[in-house]
Amino acid sequence: MLAPRPRVDLFELAALTAFAAVSVWVLGLDLWQVIVHGREWTDTDGLFLSDQMQYLAWIQDASRHVLASDVFVVHRRPADYFQPLVVISGGLTALGMAPWLSLLVWKPIAVISGFFVVRAYARRCLTGIWERRAALLLAVFFGAWGVIGDLWLPFWSWGYPFGLIAIAALAGALLLYDRAWSQNRLAWGPPLLGALASSLHPWQGEALILIVVGAEVLLRLPRRLRARAGHRATKPSMAPARLALPLVTVAATAVPLVYLAILGRADLSWRLARDASHHTYPLASILLALAPLLAAAALAYRRRGLGFLGVATRVWPLAALVVYAVSATSLSATPLHAFAGITIPLAMLGVEGVQSAGWSRVPGHRALGALAVAAATIPATVSQMRAAPYYVSPARLNANFISSDMHRALGFLSTDPESGAVLTRAYLGVIIPGETGRNTYVAGCQWSQPDCAGRTVGAKSLFSGAMAPPAARAFVLATGARFVLSGCGWGPSLRRVLAPILRAVHRYGCASVYEIEPAGNG
Repeated sequence: MLAPRPRVDLFELAALTAFAAVSVWVLGLDLWQVIVHGREWTDTDGLFLSDQMQYLAWIQDASRHVLASDVFVVHRRPADYFQPLVVISGGLTALGMAPWLSLLVWKPIAVISGFFVVRAYARRCLTGIWERRAALLLAVFFGAWGVIGDLWLPFWSWGYPFGLIAIAALAGALLLYDRAWSQNRLAWGPPLLGALASSLHPWQGEALILIVVGAEVLLRLPRRLRARAGHRATKPSMAPARLALPLVTVAATAVPLVYLAILGRADLSWRLARDASHHTYPLASILLALAPLLAAAALAYRRRGLGFLGVATRVWPLAALVVYAVSATSLSATPLHAFAGITIPLAMLGVEGVQSAGWSRVPGHRALGALAVAAATIPATVSQMRAAPYYVSPARLNANFISSDMHRALGFLSTDPESGAVLTRAYLGVIIPGETGRNTYVAGCQWSQPDCAGRTVGAKSLFSGAMAPPAARAFVLATGARFVLSGCGWGPSLRRVLAPILRAVHRYGCASVYEIEPAGNG
């Protein structure tokens, strides 16, 4: 008979409520602008518009083709990107749901799954109620000097539901793996969650493979070497199920990674996007931000890891370092993502390490522990919430909010039956695919490749009036765009300049849509 699941107590309910409240902070800031100031919002839920609009663009494309393509260029690129949750959102959009809403539905799923996976992890790793509570809060809210978004779990709830679900899938896979490992049986939960993590956020899939392989290797070391490594001395069984579990989990987790590697070689858009997004992030800054938790976690490495989960939790930070190092090379990109969810293992190890140092013998240790946890979580949360308005408030060259005239112009582009891409300024081009379902000539430089800088300068010169009329017409025709979208205060009207190649002009206050005559019809 199965043991009853532990009920959520009032403390955990309060923690979940706090996590949920923080998760809708950015959404609340946006709605405040809409309700109080009457602004036109472009339906994003995050600090960085280009990332949110990338998701909406994929959903728009998936609603028509199932697989998504690079729509931040004029000419059609192959629709070959499969992401399971984008496909589901695309299906919802095809049935009539607004793209922004079909993305937003994943937010509560991400927040709830993330919280309860961390709760389950704390309950599996630790025994005392106060230890579990401390680990839960630290895993969810920890932040220190110079809080870095990727390291602070609520950041992923601000417009990155796929990343947060991937973190939950990684931790959940380890929990299910530990249960199957202890029962010496094969289970399908770990490989399925591993495949999901790799599909949604490959850095977490890569980490899972390294964690499973590393833990299994350590658990299979000869007894003397395992004792020196600080792990349980009981050698695991070599039964077929015990061998099949790591093989199936690693293989299933690797399949999406192999697919993405092939995509990066076979699809020019993905190869250029990877190169454009390649950057490094100082490891010293990451270690400094995690320093208090790292110091406490280091104490846990003096003790043996109990069972698979105890060993895996110790391997996780090391696996993140390896993924970080690989991501900083030409083989991958965005190395900071390797540390997404890192507070989960560090919180468990940190609480265990402090307990192992005799913390319970310190007078007033519970009160001091509560103060330490509060100091490690509350200031970071307040700091991040105070910083958010800087990114989401209306600002020049930020299309998070647009004028009502531009909103009407976008409405025309989203409903006009004529097919064709849009030429506009780069900062506005970011929202074109997600808002209208059309391709755009230039947007962010991750996807509008090659020569994104040249595209950006060319578009700016056109709308500012810096181009001579013949050069302007030649430029517009060379882009292959069917529509030219001009915004408020950008420069002189393009009506006379483009007159010889115009089919129609649609004016919406100070915003204009110039419809270009298709080549061969003039």
